[in-house]
Amino acid sequence: MMSEPTAVLLTGASGYLGGSLLVYLLHKFNLRSQNIKLFTLVRKAEQVGKVLELGGDVTPLVGDVQDAEGIKKLVIDNSVSVVLETVDARQFAVAKPFIEALTIVKERLNVPVHFIHTSGAKMFSSHVGVDQSTFLKDDGDVYATMARLDTRHPVMKQFVSLNNQIIDFAENNGVRSYIVAPPMVYGPGTGFGNKVSIQIVALVRVARALGQLYQVDNTDTIWPLMHIDDQVTLYVTVLSNLLRLQAPYGKNGIYFSENGTFGWRSLSLAVINALRNRNSIGIIHKLPVATDEDLIAMGEVLDCNVGMVPVSLAGNCLIRGNNARKLGWAPQHDVEHLMSNVDNEVAFIVKEDSTFVPKAQLVLP
Repeated sequence: MMSEPTAVLLTGASGYLGGSLLVYLLHKFNLRSQNIKLFTLVRKAEQVGKVLELGGDVTPLVGDVQDAEGIKKLVIDNSVSVVLETVDARQFAVAKPFIEALTIVKERLNVPVHFIHTSGAKMFSSHVGVDQSTFLKDDGDVYATMARLDTRHPVMKQFVSLNNQIIDFAENNGVRSYIVAPPMVYGPGTGFGNKVSIQIVALVRVARALGQLYQVDNTDTIWPLMHIDDQVTLYVTVLSNLLRLQAPYGKNGIYFSENGTFGWRSLSLAVINALRNRNSIGIIHKLPVATDEDLIAMGEVLDCNVGMVPVSLAGNCLIRGNNARKLGWAPQHDVEHLMSNVDNEVAFIVKEDSTFVPKAQLVLP
């Protein structure tokens, strides 16, 4: 006789990561054979229908991750023992009620409980002061490395300790934690809501608004990449293995998502030339160096202060994701795929980013 199913709650159903993962779980992952009862969190009642239209066996729950007591009630009332959180990587206040609720579920059901937190590669990059002379590997002592950091960036400083804080809080409450850190994720999302990512969208927005992209860093910095399909399968790999209690967790449970690196200048040049080609304008072969005035203008487009422009559009991040690969994860899309698909990616972003109105005359309306 099959045991009671494991209740799994996925947050961020209307988002880029969560929405794409939801579609995969419903249509490419055998929930029944894994003995999973799937719940997903939406913020608005009208999104319930959108979830159900996807088909598959899922129960949508309406809630707001900022409502701590409401979240705890949803987790406890539905006996959720696995939370897969894909929203707001910057707030401990979002993670805390999930972990507290999982602790209660563990006590009631006497089962292992798990919290998967979605972080980001920025937390392990030059922006927070991580040594860039060598690659940081997720099967090394990342926890200790992050604990020793003395981050100087005034904004990033408040976020850098978050992952360790979650790991410690979960461990103290008997919850197994897993930190998944996506890099620059690209490719069309498959969910019902947001279908585009963040960083490459920022490049496209700046290019459309200013008619140009720039060299932001003094050197040609590099960053890890990940196609959305590979990001989804990493989550699924971690989920499948934690259900069998075979996935490293806690201080050993950090999962870097990466399949190689790209150069910011190369990608920026490809993006601006993709937009120029769309309008039959000759391509350029080198990016101009950003002046102070250019940085201010980019900040206005991105709705951030000047100091956050390099955080959005540049920086070094040398990470290697070994933990998920050891569990069987095999990403399929590398830097060659990214660079050969820039034209398609830009076209898709322009179509999806319909609320953005560029001021420059570079791009067709």
